[in-house]
Amino acid sequence: MEYVIRFLAEFEVPIYLVLGIVALVYLRRVLVALEEKRTAIFRLEREAAQRKVVAAVSVLVLVGLMTIGEFVVATFLAGELSQEPTFSTPTIEVLSTPTTTLTGPAPTDATPTPTRYPQVEIEGIESNCINDVLEIKEPMHNTDVRGVVEIIGSVNTENFGSYTYEYSTVGEPNWQTIAAGSGNRIDESLGNWYTSDLTPGPYFLRLVALDNDGVEQSACVIIVQVVQN
Repeated sequence: MEYVIRFLAEFEVPIYLVLGIVALVYLRRVLVALEEKRTAIFRLEREAAQRKVVAAVSVLVLVGLMTIGEFVVATFLAGELSQEPTFSTPTIEVLSTPTTTLTGPAPTDATPTPTRYPQVEIEGIESNCINDVLEIKEPMHNTDVRGVVEIIGSVNTENFGSYTYEYSTVGEPNWQTIAAGSGNRIDESLGNWYTSDLTPGPYFLRLVALDNDGVEQSACVIIVQVVQN
């Protein structure tokens, strides 16, 4: 059911267009049938025209109900789905392999230590983005987003317990939680953000890593531009 709601929300505008075209076609059929009924001479002709009117009106009623259903799903159900938290119990590793300190020159195939990089420098906003550790890869900073936005990135911090992703209007931050999840992610989907009901304009998008106690460890912040569908 969740996938159906997301599909209807993502393709809201094309669905409205298709329903509108169908409505116009059958509205024309109603008008033609009414004209045939008005000009009919014989009873059988009038009855045939009446059947055409009833069939076309039935389709129009069905299209109307489908339009109302699409509006309810895209406006209300999809918004509630996007706010539903997706926390699950994090797995705590009881046993771990001790790290051995190597002496001498480092091997040439050693994995480099992840380094912090600023996806965007925002005055007054702390952002600690680290490649393959804590970052938002999609959407990219300072790009346009619309409709259903899939958040792709990495959450792979030490003592990791869970993560949340949030948004706020640009200016004084007022963070609104979109959704949450658990489990390490590296260049994977973190969840979706439904932007259809937001006022177009610039927004902060923040990915927050939490430890096993639910305490915030660090955050990665970018700016995106929400535009109309």
